[in-house]
Amino acid sequence: MGCGEGGCGACTVLISRCVNSESNEIEYRTVNACLTPICSIDGCHVLTVEGVGSVNKSNLHSIQIRLGELSGSQCGYCTPGMIMSLYAILSNDKEMFSSLKDIEDSLDGNLCRCTGYRPILDTAKTFARDFSEIYCEKSKSSTTFDKCQSYVEQNSLGFDRIAFPDRLRNYVRESIHIEGKSFDWYRPISLDELLRLRHQFPGNESKLIFGNTTVHLERISCRRLISLIDIKQLQNIEQTNDSLIIGAGVTFARLKTNLNTSTNDFSRALLDQLKHFASTQIRNVASIGGNIIAASPVSDINPILIAAHAQVELHRFDCDQPRLISINEFFLENHRVAIEENEILVGIHLNLPKSTNRYFLRSYKQARRRDDSRGIVSAAFQLQLDEQEKISSVCFAFSGMSSKTITTSNTQRKIIGLRWNKQTFDQICQLIIEELPLNNRSPGGQIQFRYSLIQSFLFKFYSFVCQQLKSNNTLSIESFDRPVSHAQQTVVGTSLPHRSAFLHTTGEAIFIDDIPSLENTLHAKFVLSTKANAKIVKIDIEKASNVVGFVSFVSCDDVPGTNKPNGSLPDEEIFASSIVLAVGTIIGIVVCENEQAAQLACELVEIQYEQLPTKNIFSIDDAIEQQSFFGDEILLNQGNVDEIFSNAEHFVEDTIYIGGQEHFYMETNACIVIPSNDDKEIRIYTGCQSLSTLQELTAQVLDRDVSQVICQTKRVGGAFGGKESRT
Repeated sequence: MGCGEGGCGACTVLISRCVNSESNEIEYRTVNACLTPICSIDGCHVLTVEGVGSVNKSNLHSIQIRLGELSGSQCGYCTPGMIMSLYAILSNDKEMFSSLKDIEDSLDGNLCRCTGYRPILDTAKTFARDFSEIYCEKSKSSTTFDKCQSYVEQNSLGFDRIAFPDRLRNYVRESIHIEGKSFDWYRPISLDELLRLRHQFPGNESKLIFGNTTVHLERISCRRLISLIDIKQLQNIEQTNDSLIIGAGVTFARLKTNLNTSTNDFSRALLDQLKHFASTQIRNVASIGGNIIAASPVSDINPILIAAHAQVELHRFDCDQPRLISINEFFLENHRVAIEENEILVGIHLNLPKSTNRYFLRSYKQARRRDDSRGIVSAAFQLQLDEQEKISSVCFAFSGMSSKTITTSNTQRKIIGLRWNKQTFDQICQLIIEELPLNNRSPGGQIQFRYSLIQSFLFKFYSFVCQQLKSNNTLSIESFDRPVSHAQQTVVGTSLPHRSAFLHTTGEAIFIDDIPSLENTLHAKFVLSTKANAKIVKIDIEKASNVVGFVSFVSCDDVPGTNKPNGSLPDEEIFASSIVLAVGTIIGIVVCENEQAAQLACELVEIQYEQLPTKNIFSIDDAIEQQSFFGDEILLNQGNVDEIFSNAEHFVEDTIYIGGQEHFYMETNACIVIPSNDDKEIRIYTGCQSLSTLQELTAQVLDRDVSQVICQTKRVGGAFGGKESRT
């Protein structure tokens, strides 16, 4: 349930461990439970929302009470994650309470689809030590701000923290090897042991895992997983006046904390990206080494490392001397790196030039949203000028423009020795556009937009350098830092808490996935089309049927009633009978004794297709050209449009293209179906919004009377309207 990939934060839990037994220093980290292997938390204290407080135990925490009473939940599916993120920032702060900005930033990995963030942030900010700095317009009526103020007065009572277990304070980590049915888990505790394991199981025989943010998302299956989280040699940060060595196992959260006190250009450039890089939960577990090895062509971090001329340090068991290689040479195309099958990335080496008014390093990024989103284009620029303000060294690094993070070597070579001025800037823009060719087949599209982003980044960098050089006629361009958000509403009458508010805040609200399974429950998984506009020739379930726990495959041939019920789309089939119109069309379902077997069997169903002739209609322009329309035109027409336009003094005409939007539900569509043993009656537990529609369509498909179909919904988790018709 939920997104299953660390994107929504609904499954946030708090992991704490003793990092120094002598000083009793406890580290608190919020993580996404969906990304965290159970094997990786050995020796840690795990706190879930149920452990913070419970309605059943009548011991609600002040966070849970305030969020409930301040109307901070609606469907309640995201609420447990919100509670845990807020609890973590307040537990981790050495002072009694955190600042407004820190509290707001801590929620960057938690999405809400229905409540709206105002009441959630109101709850969080009542715990801020600088709450009094919020400016609020005075009102004669009662406002939500007034209610928040009443809670702030209670902060003098302190903040309840769940005590860290004493038995874990002196926990000694040891090497672990866990043998499982699907894979083996290894946890070495020294670099030598890690090198030995990687030498024993090189290449695809094992997979190195740290935060599991990439391995999980790419659904990489491997027989052996080797955990790196307890190897101290990978977690060192060594900094001098002119060098910086970062261990490959340093998390982005820890790196951000350490660089906050640095003043060198590299630290500032990296911090500019880390401000909006991923989310708090991801930064807490993801390492810089993992980011490098993933070699993503849209990485926000790798351009900075290239521009700073970083080197990577590689070790192997059968060689005493480490290998150093330029990170620019380390990146190959298509997520590949220049590493041997038994090598380990141990650290990243950087030389830190002395801060002068002639050396500059800056980073830039434009994403689809400000937080927790990869850049469409990310860039890092390094420039060294001599005393005559001529270019002596330069590097322009980009991600999002090729199959790897790239530099513009031809441009860099041609501008060496040129004076830094507007003429040179114009030449740089032209040369870079010529050196980075994109076409309509380039992944990601948005060709002109990406070119405009490059020019925008270059102009910002040019303006920044000119400002530092105190050149005349230069625009002042500053980065925008949004202030802490605030809003208030006037309260009419008396506000009442949501009836299920405290069940939401304690995680005790029951959704579909929380309903206990009955004995002999079977699990179903959709088999989806991998082709568009194709004819199904053959469905082969032989391999799927050999999966342990396989029960049946259900297709259009097994539907007792109609396969084309009269739903919101009358011509839509339950299971595709012959033609699949799109990738993802439902062809059938596999039914197995457990969820894992259903997932595996689903992937083993083999389908042969015959590709049908296509008109290649990918845009509105294509549809107009080929006269392909959906029925009659639907329009709203009020007044005499032609007359109004003929009398208009000015005309402004342009074309705007609006693409489709990607939506997901916090609680994914799911249901539990319980057939009756003595008649044709079935009971459906579902999270949909239109029970009568579900009841009627189910009766049509099963060829039963409507009275024999009983549908029940307790609550709907983050429907966003989509669960009304797609039942």
